[in-house]
Amino acid sequence: MSDIQLDPQEAARKARAIIEAEQNARVRSVEELVSATNAFDAAEQAVKDAAAAHDKAWSAALAAGWTEKNLREIGARAPGQSAPRSRKRRAAAAPQPESIEG
Repeated sequence: MSDIQLDPQEAARKARAIIEAEQNARVRSVEELVSATNAFDAAEQAVKDAAAAHDKAWSAALAAGWTEKNLREIGARAPGQSAPRSRKRRAAAAPQPESIEG
């Protein structure tokens, strides 16, 4: 048996510190989640706004006498078309070392 007696108040203080640290971590995760949600919502709204502006500009170009073919030839995309994706280059196969027969 140990001759050292534990202080109940000190043990309670340590327990509270552990619980508080865990709660703070949980609360921080909620703060980060809500912040990310807000950023996502803002980006989603920006995409909607850009799509509406694109639709309006496309219609204005057509009304100004441009044809869809002309607009595509100069690089404009029609509303609703996705941007072309860049192709990823495959890494060239590394040369295989020749085996030395001995």
